Amino acid sequence: MLLSIFILSSKSLSDIKLQKDFGILALMYHRFNEQKYPSTNIKLDVFKKHVEEITKSGLKIINFDEFKNIMDQKSFSEKSILLTIDDGFLSFYENAWPIFKENKIPFILFVSTEAVGKTGYMTWNQIKEIENE
Repeated sequence: MLLSIFILSSKSLSDIKLQKDFGILALMYHRFNEQKYPSTNIKLDVFKKHVEEITKSGLKIINFDEFKNIMDQKSFSEKSILLTIDDGFLSFYENAWPIFKENKIPFILFVSTEAVGKTGYMTWNQIKEIENE
């Protein structure tokens, strides 16, 4: 069972009711602390609360390899959470990446390759820096 919830606003993770069964909760983020596109943006203070609540919840934050193994084996032994970042916006690199890095939080970064290096998007060097961490 894969449960996806798309965080499109400043909604708090505590507003989301988690069932006591097993499965994967997927949270998708786009922009961090940007004002121009509120529907795909999360304020940094709200994102920090998400990290705090996830940590307190006891959910296991999984990386891509763990996600793939779970899906391949169709074996859900515990409730897990998968964090994804879409599009490669510069606001991720500048605002959220330091939080992910400091807390050693795994995530999947989906990059819109056509936009790499354009205004508002990460460069290939920034993407490689994240990959090498």
